[in-house]
Amino acid sequence: MKFICSILLVFLLFQPAKAQELYGKFLDQEQGLLSNECYDINYDEKGYLIVGTQYGPMKYDGEKFIPICTNIPMERRIMYDFEKDPKGNIYLFNSYNEIFKLKNDRAIWIGPTNLDEIADEDFHYTKLYFRPGGLYISTYFYYLKYSFKTKKLERYYNFRSSVFRYTYHSNDLFPFAKYHDKKHPYLNRDVEIEFPESKQTFKLIDKLAFDSREDQITIGKTSYLLICMHLFKKSGNRIDHLNFNRILFIESFHKRIWLCTLNGLIELDLNGNFIHHHFKGLLVAGVAPLKSGGIAVSFNKKGVFVSPDINNRIYYNLTVSATASINRRQLVGTHKGGIHEYKNHQLSKLVQSDTLYSNERLSFHDMVYQICSFKNQLLVSTPSGISILNKQFKEVKSIHTISNASFGNLSYKENFYFIGRHSIRKRSWKNLNSLPFPYNDFFNIPIDKYKCHIRLNDSIIVLGTNKGLLKYNLKTDRFLHFNPFKKELAISSIQVVGKNKLLVYSRYQGIYLLNGEQIIRKIQAPCISISKALMFHHQLIVQGNDGIYLRKLNDSSKVPWIKFFSGESENTFILEKNLFISYKKDLIIKRLANYKLAFKPTIRLNKFLLNNLEIDSFSQIIPPNTSISVDLDILQFDADKINLYYILKGENTISQFVEGTKINFDALKSGDYQLQIYPVIDGEIRFNNSKKFHFTVEKTFWESTIFYILIAIILLSIIVSILLLMNLRRKKRSAERSELESRLNEYKLLAVKAQVNPHFLSNGLAAIQALILKGENDQAAQYLAKFSFLMRKILYYSETRFITVKQELELVNTYLELELLRFRNRFKIHQEIQLSDQQLNNIVIPSLLLQPIFENAIWHGLKFQENNPELKFIFRFDQTKKLVIQISDNGPGFNNSNKSEHHLSKGNKLITERIDTLNKQFQKQVASIELLSSDSGTTVTFTFAPELYQSTT
Repeated sequence: MKFICSILLVFLLFQPAKAQELYGKFLDQEQGLLSNECYDINYDEKGYLIVGTQYGPMKYDGEKFIPICTNIPMERRIMYDFEKDPKGNIYLFNSYNEIFKLKNDRAIWIGPTNLDEIADEDFHYTKLYFRPGGLYISTYFYYLKYSFKTKKLERYYNFRSSVFRYTYHSNDLFPFAKYHDKKHPYLNRDVEIEFPESKQTFKLIDKLAFDSREDQITIGKTSYLLICMHLFKKSGNRIDHLNFNRILFIESFHKRIWLCTLNGLIELDLNGNFIHHHFKGLLVAGVAPLKSGGIAVSFNKKGVFVSPDINNRIYYNLTVSATASINRRQLVGTHKGGIHEYKNHQLSKLVQSDTLYSNERLSFHDMVYQICSFKNQLLVSTPSGISILNKQFKEVKSIHTISNASFGNLSYKENFYFIGRHSIRKRSWKNLNSLPFPYNDFFNIPIDKYKCHIRLNDSIIVLGTNKGLLKYNLKTDRFLHFNPFKKELAISSIQVVGKNKLLVYSRYQGIYLLNGEQIIRKIQAPCISISKALMFHHQLIVQGNDGIYLRKLNDSSKVPWIKFFSGESENTFILEKNLFISYKKDLIIKRLANYKLAFKPTIRLNKFLLNNLEIDSFSQIIPPNTSISVDLDILQFDADKINLYYILKGENTISQFVEGTKINFDALKSGDYQLQIYPVIDGEIRFNNSKKFHFTVEKTFWESTIFYILIAIILLSIIVSILLLMNLRRKKRSAERSELESRLNEYKLLAVKAQVNPHFLSNGLAAIQALILKGENDQAAQYLAKFSFLMRKILYYSETRFITVKQELELVNTYLELELLRFRNRFKIHQEIQLSDQQLNNIVIPSLLLQPIFENAIWHGLKFQENNPELKFIFRFDQTKKLVIQISDNGPGFNNSNKSEHHLSKGNKLITERIDTLNKQFQKQVASIELLSSDSGTTVTFTFAPELYQSTT
C-alpha cells in the first residue's frame, strides 16, 4: 500500500498545473444575508448583485446585503427566478406565480391577470426565458407564454402525465412530448429523446421525478440543449449526449458554459469540453456574470459565492519562489526547481526539475530564487548556484558556489556578482565561454545574514540584513557609511519610491520612509511580523504573519490598512497585474485590476488647512475670510489615475472636476455648506461612493444673524405696537357693535314673544267665554284643562329661543284639539310627518313659531268654509337637506270675502320679523316663510337651512 501511494504521489507531483476551484469569497450572515437558502441570482441595472431568498430579494452593494422589493408584502416577496430582457430590464417570478419588473429596488406588478384560468394547481419551481417570440415560463408541468399586451398567460404544453418520448424539432421553441398513461403521473420512467432531423434517439435513465424544464443556448453554429435535466450538443444534424445530468439550468458567459446542477457547478469551454466541477455536493440555484469578468453563484444552503475574476484559480502542488517578465513572457520559478510560463491564465512547464543542474542531479525540492536575463540568456539562481539557459530553455552552463546558495545576481561593467546569505562573490568575465568559473577565482565580500537588496542606480546597491541596511558601491567595491536607524533592525524588504527615497520594511518594527539617511516617517505595521512587501500603483502590499495587507502610500499616518487575504503565505509576487500568492503549497492567482470590486474606493481625510494652517480634524465652524484646503486620501487597490469630483452646495451649487486629491477654496461667503466628494477612478466618477462634509462659514458682526435679529426685533416691535393699538381699537368698536346688535335682537325676540303670548291668551279666553255663555260647561272645563296645559308650555318655551320639532308638534296638537272641541269637530286635520323619531328629538326650530299660522288657518280660513273644511300640515326634507314645514287650509283665501278679516294678521307680521332677525344673526338666509293664497285655500311654507337646525343641536 505504501508503495502504491508513493507511486501515486510521484505521479501527481509531475502532473502539469491544471485549473482548479475558483478563488473567491462566500457571502452569508456576516454580510447581512438573511438566509443561506438562496434562489436565482443576477445583477440589476446599476450593476449590484441581487439574490432571491426565503425572506425576499436582497441587494449586495459590495459590503452588505440590503432587502429590496419592500413595497410588497413579505409573502409575495419570495422571488424564485430573475431574468433580463434584451433591453436589460430585469423581471422576477415569485412563489405566487406573479411576474414583477424590478425598478429602483421596487417590484412593479405586471401580471398575469388570468392566473386562476391557466393553472388549477401550483406551478412549482419556475424559470423565465426571453425568446424572440416573447416571455416564456418553463415549469415542472407546463410551458407557458406571457403576453405583455393582454397581461395573460397562454398554456403551450402540459406534462401532467408521465412522459414517454420527446420529439425535438429545431424550429420549435419547445419539444413536442408524447404521453404515456395517466394512471401513474409521478412514477419514474425512462424517457426517450428523438431528433427526427438527425434520425437519432437517446434513452435517458434518471432516478429523479420527471422535470419538463427545457433551455437552449446557441454559440456560433453549435447549440446546447437542456432537456429533462440532461445536456445535448447539436452541431449541424449531429447530436451528442454529453455526460452531465441532474442539470437545473444552463448559462453561457465569459467564454464559458456553466451548468447549475443538483451537485455543484460544472464549467465547460465553448466546445463543451469539461474544465472543472466546482462546489461538489451543493445544490446550485443560480449563476450570474459580473461585469468585471467575475462570477456570482447562489446556493440552496450556503448563501452566495463571489469570485472577482473567473481566471483566479488555485494550482495544486505548486509553490512559487520567483517570478520574472522577460521578452514578454511571464516566467514562474517554483520551490521544486521547475520553471513555468503563465499564459492565458494557465501555467505550462518549460523546464523540468532534472533539466537544471544536470551535472549534479540535485533533488526535486531545490527552489528557484531568481530568474533574470543576461545577454539573451536566462540566468536562474538556485541554492547551489546559477544555471544559464538559452532561448529554448535548454541549459548552456552552470555555476556552482558549492557552499553558498545564490539568492540573486547582478552585473557591473565586466564584473559579475553572486549574492549569498553571508557574502557577495565577485568574478570578472569577458564572455560566457569562460564559464563555469573555478570557485577559487571568486572575490569574496562578507556580509551578515543577507535578506534582500535593491539597486539605487548603476553603481550603488542597498542590502538588507538581519542587522540593518548596508550601502555598497560597485565601482569601488566598498561599503559606504549608511546608518539611518542607529540600531540593529531585521530588514525584510526594500523599495525605491523616489529619487534618493527608500521604503524600508523592518521585520518587527514597522515601515520606514527614508530620504537619504534621514527617517521622514514611520508607518505602523498591520501585523506582528513582515516577511515581504511589494508595491503596485502607489499601494503597499505587505505579506505578514497572519495575512496580506493593503495600504496607500502617502504622507498620512492615519490611513488604515485593509486586510484582503487571511493566512500566513509562503511568498508573494506581482507579475504584470497578477498577484501570485503561495499558500499551503497552493498557488492563488489574483488579478489586481479586478480586485477593486472587493473593496470600494474609500475616501479619507488626510489634512484640513485653514489659511495654510493644519487643523487636527475637519472644522465645522470656519471664521470669515478664511481660505480652505482639503487634502484627501483614496484607498483604491488598482487605479492608473485617481482624481476627484466634488459638489459644493451653499448659496449656489458648484460642481467641478479636480486633478489629484486636493480641493482648495478661497474665502467663501458666509453661510452653510455641504461638500460632497466623489472619487474619479481611471476617468470614471464613482457616484455610488462619496464623502460628505458639512461646515458653516461665520459672518462678520454686521453680517451676523445677531445683528439682523436685533434690527428685526426693533422693527418688529414698532410694527407690533402699531398693530396692537389698531387691533385694540378695532376690537373695542366691534365689541360695542356686537353688544348693541345682540341687545337689539334680544329686544326684538322679547317683543315678538310679548305680542304673540297675549294674542293666544285673548283668543283662548274668548273661546272659553263663548262655551260658558252657551251653557256647554263640560266642554268648557275640558277646553279649560287643555288650555291650561297649553299656557304652561307656552310660558315655559317662551324662555328659550329654540325647541325640538317634537315639542313644537306637542303644542300644535294641543292647540288643534282645543279648536276641535270649540268648533265641535266641524273640520278635519291631516298631518304627514316624514321625520324619524331621532330627527324629531334632535332637530330644533324657533320656539312658538307655528301656532299663529294654525290659528290664522282656522279663524280666517276654515271658519268660513262650509263644505268639508280641512287643515293639512307636512314636515319633510327637500333635496338640499332643508327642513320644510307646510301648513295649508281649503278656506276661501284672504283675497276674497274674508279680506276684511285681516288674514295677514299681526301674528304673521311678528313671525316675519323673527325670521328676518334670525337671518341677520347668521348673516345669511337660514329661514324663510312663503305665503300663497287663492280661492281654493291658503298655504304657508317654512324652510329652515341645516346651518340653523344643526347649529343648535
